[in-house]
Amino acid sequence: MKSSNLVLGLLPWILFSFVTRQMGAGTVGWAALGACLICLVLTIRAACSDGLTTIDVVGVVTFGSLAATGLLGSDHIRHLLADYGRAGAAYLLAAVMLVSVLTVPFTEQYARVSVDRRYWKNPAFRSVNRRISLLWSAVVLGAALCHTLAGALGTNTLLLNWLLPALLGFLALRQTKAIAHRAGAAHPEP
Repeated sequence: MKSSNLVLGLLPWILFSFVTRQMGAGTVGWAALGACLICLVLTIRAACSDGLTTIDVVGVVTFGSLAATGLLGSDHIRHLLADYGRAGAAYLLAAVMLVSVLTVPFTEQYARVSVDRRYWKNPAFRSVNRRISLLWSAVVLGAALCHTLAGALGTNTLLLNWLLPALLGFLALRQTKAIAHRAGAAHPEP
């Protein structure tokens, strides 16, 4: 699996968190609209080439809803979204990732781009992607918990908003590569 495709799929979620936290409540609706448009572009791009990804489609709906709420809501609503919107979006993303483990692992949608079609129905391929999807759902849940704590504390803590989530993401990328490498070594192509 190309980690760069996975990171690209998560980019709107990261950008929304960054803009909202750094620029405040007045920008939350616009940040969500920007993230929605990025997700829409990624969805259209994927539909034209590799196929739709769950993360992009969920992003369009999530950020579209947040944009409408942020742009049409009161100042109080915007402040709540600035404090807890990124956590809420992350909880939703973690839940979608976790549910995908029980159906079609979301990472499988990214892995299919670089894996020969004949392996897609292989139970080992599905198993590897279940492990990777479970890993990422745990990482995103950890980031959501960090964002929730930062919102509750009412501070823009570098540690909770960026350092811990970034560290979790970095470790997950390394682990993703290791899992995929072990799977490739265990099942070499004929």
